[in-house]
Amino acid sequence: MKEKVKCKKCGLFIDSDCETCPYCGYPQKEDVSETVNKNIESLNEAQDTQSVLDSNSNLNQEAQKIQKDSKVHFYDFESRVMNIKLSKSIMLFIAGFFVLNIIALIFQYIALGSDNWYFIASGNVNGAVNFAVYFMVFGIMFIILMNDSLKFFKEFKKKESWIYGVAFGFLLMLASSAVTSLMQLFQQTGVNQNEAAIDSTTNLFPFLSILVFGIIGPICEEFTYRVGLFSLIKRYNRVLAYVITALFFGFIHFTFSPETIINELINLPSYVVAGLLLCYFYDYKGIGASTVAHVTNNLFALIMQLLMSSLA
Repeated sequence: MKEKVKCKKCGLFIDSDCETCPYCGYPQKEDVSETVNKNIESLNEAQDTQSVLDSNSNLNQEAQKIQKDSKVHFYDFESRVMNIKLSKSIMLFIAGFFVLNIIALIFQYIALGSDNWYFIASGNVNGAVNFAVYFMVFGIMFIILMNDSLKFFKEFKKKESWIYGVAFGFLLMLASSAVTSLMQLFQQTGVNQNEAAIDSTTNLFPFLSILVFGIIGPICEEFTYRVGLFSLIKRYNRVLAYVITALFFGFIHFTFSPETIINELINLPSYVVAGLLLCYFYDYKGIGASTVAHVTNNLFALIMQLLMSSLA
C-alpha cells in the first residue's frame, strides 16, 4: 500500500507519488526553477545582511579613526629633522658651541692679562673678534656638511621654507616680547649683556653686524643647536631634545656676572622660549624654515636698533 500524504491545497489524502491532486488538480511537487529562485533569494538576503554588517563595521572603524584624529597633539606631524650622520651632528655642536666659547674665554683671558686691557676689551676689538670667530665657525660647518650640502640647498629653495620662515620669525618676536614683558612685571630691567654688546657693536659696524649677527650668526646657531644638538638627542628622546636644546640656547645668551645676575635671569626665559619655538619650527617645517625665522628675528632687531640710534 502506497504512503498517503495530504494535498497541499484541499487537504485530502492522496498517494505520495502523485504529481497532481486527483481531486482538485493542484500540483504537489515544486518546480525546480522555483526552488532555485528561492535559494537564490535566500543567498542574496544573506549577502545583503553580510554587506550591512561589513558596512557597519567600516563605519565604526571610520568613526574611531575620526575620533582619534580629532585629538590634537603637539607632535601630530611628520618630523622634518635633517637625516645626517650621528658623527656630523656631534661635530656641528662642538664647532658651534665649544669653539665659540673657547675663543671667547681666550679673548677674555688675554684682555684681563694685558696692560692695554681697556683697548682689547673695547667695542672695536670685541666686534672684530666676534666677526672673525663667526666666519671661522661658518667655514668649519661648511666643511663638515660638504657632502650633505645638496640636502640643505633643497630646503632653502622651497617657497614653503621662506613663507613659513618669515611668519615664524614674527611669531618668534611676539612670543619673546610677551615673555619679556611678563618677566618685567616682577622687576624692571634692561637688556642683558649679550644684547647690549651686540647693540654696541652694531652701532660701530652696521654693515658687518647685519651680515654676521643678522645672517651668518643665526645660520651657525641653527646648525649648532637644531641640526647638531636637537637632531642628536632626538634620536633617543624627542621631548628631552626640546628641553635640553632650549636650555642650551638660553644659556649661551646668558652672562654669569654677580653684578648683573638679576637682569640676566629676568631676560633668560625669553631666550629659552625662543629656543623651544625654533626647535619646533625645525622639527615641523625643516631647517630652511627655522633658519629663515631666526634670520628674520635678528635682522628685524638689528634694523630697529640702527633706526633708533639714528633718531636718538
